[in-house]
Amino acid sequence: MVEPSQDEIEVALRRGPAHYADRPITLSVCDPDNRLGRRPQLAFKRRDRTPHKVFRSFLMDGRGRGRFYGWTPVQLDAVALVPDVATANDTASTEPQIKIRRLSLPEAVLLIAFRRTLAFLQIIRLFLAGNRKGAEFRFVRQCDALSAPDYRAWVEAQALAEASETGDDARAWPRRPRILVSIEGIDATAVAETRQSLETQTWRDFQEASAAEIDQLLEQGEATDDLLWLRVPAGMRVAPKALERLARPFAFSTDVAVVYCDEDHIDARGARVAPFFKPAWNEPLARSGWLPLEGALLSLACVPDGVSLQRASTAEIVLAMAQVPSGTIVHLPRVLLHRGPSCRRRDHRETIVQPKRERPAVSVIIPTRDRADLLEACLKGLFEKTVPADLDVIVIDNDSAEPATLALFSRYEQSGRIRRIPLPGAFNFSRACNVGVDAARHDLILLLNNDVEPLDSQWLECLAGELDDPVVGAAGNLLLFPDGFVQHGGVTLGAGTVARHSFHFLDPKDGGDRGLLSQRRDMSAVTAACLLTRKDLWRRLGGMDEQKLTVAFNDVDYCLKLREAGFRIVWTPEAAMLHRESVSRGADDTPQKLQRFAEEERAMYERWSDMLKADPYYNPNLSLIAEEFVLEAHPRTLAARSSA
Repeated sequence: MVEPSQDEIEVALRRGPAHYADRPITLSVCDPDNRLGRRPQLAFKRRDRTPHKVFRSFLMDGRGRGRFYGWTPVQLDAVALVPDVATANDTASTEPQIKIRRLSLPEAVLLIAFRRTLAFLQIIRLFLAGNRKGAEFRFVRQCDALSAPDYRAWVEAQALAEASETGDDARAWPRRPRILVSIEGIDATAVAETRQSLETQTWRDFQEASAAEIDQLLEQGEATDDLLWLRVPAGMRVAPKALERLARPFAFSTDVAVVYCDEDHIDARGARVAPFFKPAWNEPLARSGWLPLEGALLSLACVPDGVSLQRASTAEIVLAMAQVPSGTIVHLPRVLLHRGPSCRRRDHRETIVQPKRERPAVSVIIPTRDRADLLEACLKGLFEKTVPADLDVIVIDNDSAEPATLALFSRYEQSGRIRRIPLPGAFNFSRACNVGVDAARHDLILLLNNDVEPLDSQWLECLAGELDDPVVGAAGNLLLFPDGFVQHGGVTLGAGTVARHSFHFLDPKDGGDRGLLSQRRDMSAVTAACLLTRKDLWRRLGGMDEQKLTVAFNDVDYCLKLREAGFRIVWTPEAAMLHRESVSRGADDTPQKLQRFAEEERAMYERWSDMLKADPYYNPNLSLIAEEFVLEAHPRTLAARSSA
């Protein structure tokens, strides 16, 4: 959440903060004068942590009653309620009545079982599979999801907030774009539905035109910078402020080429259902068809020569525009398009050929300490279960002492298959990686944990193929636990506090990923448990931070440095591997490790605060605390954004 500035209302913690810390709680509110508004936020203040406050939100009903459920932070110091300035009554004189208490674990279990039954069954499956860590993780996420509103209530609350927005006067915009609208389809009823929605637009500077007519304008060179084009399929209804909101980014920047927005469906009873909250521009997802672009607003001046608007789909046109430096592709995180019954979103996915590089030359860097069983499985995976490659394997040995480990080193070193570099002292993952990169013989660098094993022999070819694109600075992959649940599906910035693995402990066969686990896609970061990059980039960006990020977030920091330098991070499911996740290092549960984690958290916020609050590949209408695709009652931002 973006930290609000309005006055907070402190919540009395009668039994002291420690009583409520790291526990499921419920907070009930009675606010008949609507002082808090419809979408209040709960600020959890944390002792000696950065950020000092973390925010959750929930909805109040029309009678001024609301209830929050969630799991509190470990170092809880205080709790406050923050009014929703957009819908609050700032003249209210009656103080809200607030009650807070801890939930017992049986209460929390019953609430999840009845309210989020499918998720509860997934927790049971994790527990029965012996994955206690995963069951606990998903249980906490489901506690945080109990306050998520249903979509109908969410739509109502956002409409109230939108009605209070003053906005700016479009007549004062620096540019006033003209919009040509093409309604495509032969169903007369569906065409009429779309046309009727256009008649309600607050932006009146538009007219209908066919794609053929607009192609003629392009051929005649009459597409000026102020001429925009919107193609909508018949049956898609356009929200009353859609054209105005979509046109606004063009009015304030000549660098904008495309603006697209979120969407939902209209069911047979006229209710809005099935929202589709999109990421900022993600070329692989647009190319596969996962990211729908119907209803995007395009600058005709940015359409490349030779592109026919009649013959190409909107996605094909936008992809062609993305290949030339004609302008920025912008995402507006507002639901402005509504698909009627005759205009359902296609679930078709194009088969994308995974780029591969045959027999890549790769320096593999494996930090390790003892656990010969894990390291041997990792090395066998490299040498016996991977298609031929020119491997330069460097093992960074952090004070291994067990006889089995030393014997394993000796065997592989004598055969010339690995180089071992001793690195004594406290475990420092960043230093281990930097030492390994300095010693690497090849330009392609693979950071690999000692508890990772291949599941397919072509995994390294797939990762190396991603780096054939000079704009890609790093590549990561799908990592699975031994029981088949997801360990790493990419990294979401801001999840938790700094970052969290996407789809952590999810069953990839359950469909909770909305198809993303089968999609190559751009990400803000990937884990260094298996990360491929280039040695020249590593050196140019200073590698990993050995001083402030010794264990956690060093991979996220490196990926953010790559993105800041203009490089993409790609995640691919085609190089799936097995990961036992830090089994050789242990958990961060001692006072010393918790303090170290807090310092690393602080370092990341001091360096990347703005980026951590706004992952372009995660929609700001969705929760960063609960699991993926859970609605946030109070969106973090509704501002237009790009992936740059």
